[in-house]
Amino acid sequence: MVKEKIELVPNILVSIAGLPKSGKNHIAYTWPTPMKVYCFNGGASLVARKFPALDITIHNFTLPIVESSQEEWALPLWEEFYQEYKDDAMSGKYKTLMLDTATEVENICQQAVLEDLQESAEGHGKKKLKLATTDYLARNLRMKAIFDLARNQGVNLVALSYLKERWVKLAGEERANNTGELILDGWARTESQADINIEMTPRIKAGKKVSVCTVKSNRFDWDFDTKTFENTSYDELYAVLIAPWMEG
Repeated sequence: MVKEKIELVPNILVSIAGLPKSGKNHIAYTWPTPMKVYCFNGGASLVARKFPALDITIHNFTLPIVESSQEEWALPLWEEFYQEYKDDAMSGKYKTLMLDTATEVENICQQAVLEDLQESAEGHGKKKLKLATTDYLARNLRMKAIFDLARNQGVNLVALSYLKERWVKLAGEERANNTGELILDGWARTESQADINIEMTPRIKAGKKVSVCTVKSNRFDWDFDTKTFENTSYDELYAVLIAPWMEG
């Protein structure tokens, strides 16, 4: 029996994590266009100017200056973002949607869930200062919906995230210790939702800065896990990782 060749190009959900200025946006802008970017740090437009020929639409969301954890600010921002994201994912206008960054999206989402619950508690004459363990289910469902919408609507999703230090409190010790390991800063389930997980590291080579892309994990070919690429792009990753899987 001859295996039928798949002609359709699959939509890919990718997580790109790295320290600031490590080349996350540069590789992200090589994904298929038209592209819509939801930017929460003001940096997307500066990098996009290096790609004037690309069809990239950027919505810069303005975050308020928050001076206290007791301030309410996230719920209207989350509702604006998610409704726009949902409409864009279902519109058929874009080939790629990008979160810049997913770290900030998760922060807004978590705070929005708390503010939503606080409004409900106040309506019953109660106060709620922080999320209970069971409340994180609402945060998880909202974050998962972002990935599910892109996957189900056939749109690529690029989730940019920062890295943070991993601290662990060992048994018998009073304080947590820095392990020296860098992990994704944001929704812990991001890597399970993405088809490809990438970590970016800038290096100096022959006097020039290059972005080293390490494939941490992927759904297509496990032999590529831990492999590195320099100044790579969507086209290169597709050719070496996804195309052989489709043909196989």
